[in-house]
Amino acid sequence: MNQAEYDEITECFYKYQVRYFEILGLWQLRPDATKQQQLLHQLRYWLFFGIVASMLLFFAIRVMANIDQLAVILQVFFIFATEMSCMVKLLSIRLRRRQHAQLRTEMHSSAFRPRSARESLAFKGVAQMAINIRNYYAAMSILAAICLLASQWFVDSSALPLVMYEPCELSSSSCYYSLYSYHVLSLLPTCWLNIAFDSMCQALLDFLRSQLIMLSMRLESLGAAQTPLDDRRIAGELRDCCVYYTRIERLRDMMDDFIKIPVSVQLFCTILVLVSNFYEMSTHAGETAFVLKIVTYQFAMLLQIFMVCYAANEVTHESSLLGHALYKSDWTTWNKENRKMCLLMMLRFDDPLCVRTINHTQSFSLPTFSSIVNCSYSYFALLKRVNS
Repeated sequence: MNQAEYDEITECFYKYQVRYFEILGLWQLRPDATKQQQLLHQLRYWLFFGIVASMLLFFAIRVMANIDQLAVILQVFFIFATEMSCMVKLLSIRLRRRQHAQLRTEMHSSAFRPRSARESLAFKGVAQMAINIRNYYAAMSILAAICLLASQWFVDSSALPLVMYEPCELSSSSCYYSLYSYHVLSLLPTCWLNIAFDSMCQALLDFLRSQLIMLSMRLESLGAAQTPLDDRRIAGELRDCCVYYTRIERLRDMMDDFIKIPVSVQLFCTILVLVSNFYEMSTHAGETAFVLKIVTYQFAMLLQIFMVCYAANEVTHESSLLGHALYKSDWTTWNKENRKMCLLMMLRFDDPLCVRTINHTQSFSLPTFSSIVNCSYSYFALLKRVNS
């Protein structure tokens, strides 16, 4: 695979997400950007920041005004928690935009380019999988947003789709339609931000997984040593694999900087959303349109954290297979120096790569996803029992 083809496929992991970040003024501008472009970049960022901040303010006012009413508080947290995680994502991308731009540059390094037809096929397969998951997640999120905004007409056409502070009386048609438009114009951009960020997290982890798959292929295909020339060749390839793995670790650290804080906050917010959704479904079991809205949104929220936890789990899994891949090579035919290097590499591979949360004792994985769902249902059951 040549560099041009590699760059084109690598862009598929993040291209549309970064474009949206640039529209919102979150991503790093090019060094040759004019002053006018920099000004527009700043204006777009502060406009979007104001939209998210105003939503959070209206949600907070509604919670404080009804602090003694559990049902109202849960209705507010239905979207409030999602917008809180959205604000953290917004600030994280903006404040670390230079580091994230370096991550994109590092991904295009020739060191990560496939060397054989087999590696190219694996790399393309992972890229296509990342694209498919991104598209599916985007479709589900947009469907959830549409159901959330449109189903209100069928449930109660005199109420607004989002439960937040209302600065005017809804009995006035001008007030009602103005606030309804505000809800639509505020929710959709934040929905797209969640789609862009979450799908990019998943795609970055898939890119990391593809590198581990290619490293595993190189370790398996080291071959036997029949002559001293073969031993020198294997020694050089083993050193190349050591350097390659070090670069993969550095790439993991850069991705960890992009993912750790926002997704950790997202996990906490997802618990709040799931608890409120479970509670709302239990109290409106007979209302079809309302239940459809809740279930669609619930599925989108579960998918949001599942695809990141699954991708991180796959990175750990592929990393744990490196030692097995090296053992599958014909190491018994190598000389003593190469066998020593093989042993050192296998000892290093015993500690697989993982993407950790803010709590360094826990990593993003499928068990973490399961614990989030179990914890949410436990809190809901406790809340339901206390409230009854």
